[in-house]
Amino acid sequence: MRVDHVPPVTPRDRMLIEWVAQAKVGDPLPEPWSYARSPLESVVRTLAMLGVIGRPDPDASWAAIAQEASAAARTWLEHNPVAGGGRQPEARG
Repeated sequence: MRVDHVPPVTPRDRMLIEWVAQAKVGDPLPEPWSYARSPLESVVRTLAMLGVIGRPDPDASWAAIAQEASAAARTWLEHNPVAGGGRQPEARG
């Protein structure tokens, strides 16, 4: 996967980043990522495209990727607060 530029973060993307930052083992993935053929890969691909995480090592375990993604998502949220200090409205679709 090659990312030439970081696309703007939509409300739906921010919802995913917030979910990753707060998720616990066993939490169900949010829609629409839960419907993907490979849901975890879809989440990781989205986070990498948004510049939240780097492209994971192909030999890395899913547990290690999840831990790193969670920490990276929390850091990203600290550096990208919602304007006005409030939570963005939930994205639809």
